[in-house]
Amino acid sequence: MNELKRQVRELLIAAKMLQIFADIFAVFGIFLFAYIYFTAFKDNPYAALQSPHFVVIVLIPFIPAAIMAFQAARKRQQVRSLLEDSNKTT
Repeated sequence: MNELKRQVRELLIAAKMLQIFADIFAVFGIFLFAYIYFTAFKDNPYAALQSPHFVVIVLIPFIPAAIMAFQAARKRQQVRSLLEDSNKTT
């Protein structure tokens, strides 16, 4: 039982830290997107909709946040499966 508590605790701490870093990266992604957008398309905002690079400008700054959020969700899923397995055995 102590081993299960330790595993659950470690997974929850890892999930929480990953989610915090994902949130931080999302905020930085917003600022990076705004900086890139305003330096590239400040003269003509309509050109952003016509440019194929706009998709890259929108997605690239948010990739680290998405990866970390996905990893945090996987850790929380591992916690759920550990708890379900422990409930089935008791």
